[in-house]
Amino acid sequence: MAFLSLMTAIVNPLFWLVFILVMIQYKKIIKMEMSILGMPKHSIKDKMRNALWMGLLGGFIGTIFFILLGITLQPKDFTYILPMAVFMMMINARYICFSYAGGLLSLFSLVFGFPQINVSSIMAIVALLHLVESMLIWLDGDKDATPIFMKDPRYGVIGGFMLQRFWPIPFTVLLLSMGTSEGARELNLSDWWPLFRAQINSINLEQTMLQMSVVVAALGYGDIALSATPKEKTRKSSLRLLAYSLILLLLSVISTRLQVFQYIAALFAPFGHEALIIYGQKEEKRLKPIFRNYSEGVTVLDVMQDGYGREMGLRPGDVILKINNRMITNQESIREVLYDFPSYIWVDIITRKGIRKTLEHKDYRRGIRNLDIIVIPEQAEVLFQPQTSFSLGTKLIKKVFGKQKTTM
Repeated sequence: MAFLSLMTAIVNPLFWLVFILVMIQYKKIIKMEMSILGMPKHSIKDKMRNALWMGLLGGFIGTIFFILLGITLQPKDFTYILPMAVFMMMINARYICFSYAGGLLSLFSLVFGFPQINVSSIMAIVALLHLVESMLIWLDGDKDATPIFMKDPRYGVIGGFMLQRFWPIPFTVLLLSMGTSEGARELNLSDWWPLFRAQINSINLEQTMLQMSVVVAALGYGDIALSATPKEKTRKSSLRLLAYSLILLLLSVISTRLQVFQYIAALFAPFGHEALIIYGQKEEKRLKPIFRNYSEGVTVLDVMQDGYGREMGLRPGDVILKINNRMITNQESIREVLYDFPSYIWVDIITRKGIRKTLEHKDYRRGIRNLDIIVIPEQAEVLFQPQTSFSLGTKLIKKVFGKQKTTM
């Protein structure tokens, strides 16, 4: 029954609105890929097809957990969370995450008695959304990573990858209602279920209608991989986010029995999430970037999907020492070796693990024009500037007062 309700998301206008917003984000990424690579890694159609299937998978997994735990909500809970999330976004764009909005709303509810929300359920939903996000990051977070160049005070120009994925997520939740809502399904309850038994305005759950309804959300993952490959970075991020979500979920479950844990969960939600981000940023600064120039050769940053380099076995992080016994020092020396379209080449490399190898490739019909790779240059025309403290509110204020100042 829960999954029949979930399928109604296909005809839900809100789902397609979120789908369009995700598409807009991917179009921005494609524009960046065009400026760096000269072509997108995949078409917008491929990106959106992947986002749709991964989003439905995430919704399916989320629905299983929501129904098994029996997390109940009031419809008005979302009317509080969404405006708070938008307000937090004005302070800093990354604060749109529900861990901040849900945590602050829960603290206000516990301390001041307003708004009246089910703190345990709100915290459980935040935990489960991050649990689903951790799974999607593990499965899909490293796909279509965009190569970037940055300036490092220790190593000069270094390479890395911008990781950005977005997914529209429809999932089924349990809503408390004093009557039957249109499109909702009525449930027969067992004695032990649901685990999160809400009590609102002195009306116990047994005295209300418990119905299934579909809620649509958008999950996104953004990170930068400098000291690890995209896959290694996403594996690490996924496991950390999974640990965070499980701790928050445990606190939420205990808080249904002990009220003091509602305070602990409400504090852990924003501060625990912020600690993950700060730790990740400090870790990147502490560790050495792997995509940098070394004393000899050139370092491969990225390898095109159907290019000669991938066919012969080149991988990100490899250092090219020689091609056809000619020393390689930069991108131009690679072009010089391939200027006459040789039909056969052998490439001496050192892998990330320090293993020396010789790779070979031949194309007697067309000749080898290029390796279809991106290497770390000595100088880069376009440098990526991470906006770690981007604030929409600050930007708006500067724009308004900046205009006023120029008219004086």
